[in-house]
Amino acid sequence: MMMKCPVCGAHVPEETAVEFPTAQGSERYCSLRCAISTESEHERAEGVKPAAPSALPAAPREIVVAVDGSGPSLRAVELATSIAKVTGGRLTLISAIDPTVIRLLPLDSAFAGATRLGLDIGKMEETLRKDAIAQLERCGRICEAAGVPHVGRVEMKPPTRAIADAAEKADLVVMGSRGLGAFSGAVLGSLSHRVIGETRKPVLVVH
Repeated sequence: MMMKCPVCGAHVPEETAVEFPTAQGSERYCSLRCAISTESEHERAEGVKPAAPSALPAAPREIVVAVDGSGPSLRAVELATSIAKVTGGRLTLISAIDPTVIRLLPLDSAFAGATRLGLDIGKMEETLRKDAIAQLERCGRICEAAGVPHVGRVEMKPPTRAIADAAEKADLVVMGSRGLGAFSGAVLGSLSHRVIGETRKPVLVVH
């Protein structure tokens, strides 16, 4: 479905819209540029004086991006790459595998019969790790094409904690609103609201 940007009036697919926090909750725009411009307009309308130059937040240079191979995740990487290219920043690409969930995978429909086939937890963990590395490499090529420096990491911990920990030294977190559900949470996805609750850093959610 298409949506109309409340700032410029452009019609864009809903899945490419950028959700940005507002005083009333959140709003969806066609681009980050429109989201930022409308925030400034609201401040002027409310009589908010611009902050002194020394108090202005710095442009995000250290950007953490959650990676799981889903459409929203790839769009998050593309948007974060665009931001980093403008600010001269660097991306840290994080793919998380939850060890606790892995132990439940044989019970999941996606892995039904895994035990009967002789697949042990160690082999499944290795399979997920290889998949995560492949996703990081794919996203890394997006960064390389734009000339944006980046590093990729596979974290063996709950996704929320992996992103929150990485965000401690970052200026911005960018992640997709919905992720892959095939592994019931074994890889990062659909956790944006939890990450927002776990970190004090800005979180940009991409649809």
